[in-house]
Amino acid sequence: MTDQEGSPEAFRDLFFQYYPTFFSFARSLVENEASARQLTMEAMSILWLKRADVSGEINNRAFLYSTIRNNALNYLKHLQRQPDAGTYVGEIKMDFFLPPAILQEIQNYVAREI
Repeated sequence: MTDQEGSPEAFRDLFFQYYPTFFSFARSLVENEASARQLTMEAMSILWLKRADVSGEINNRAFLYSTIRNNALNYLKHLQRQPDAGTYVGEIKMDFFLPPAILQEIQNYVAREI
């Protein structure tokens, strides 16, 4: 992955490139749309944080698919034990590594996609 030296703008571009596909994938795994959104956003954040270890289009996609699948399965197992658990809450948040303007742009994009 070319990360343009890790710039927030590069993350934004990566996010816009992958989000629709991987949100659809997450949505196919979990019924809750908000959980699918959180699963996707967390996977994108983890990919960005580990971008030095993951390179190339195929690796990016494989990483996102497996991260979303694994986290979705963990979430669904949790729901079986606690059916009233609610929406998936990821541990990795974008707001700690993105400037507010880019974070807002991503949040607006996600809101429009719903």
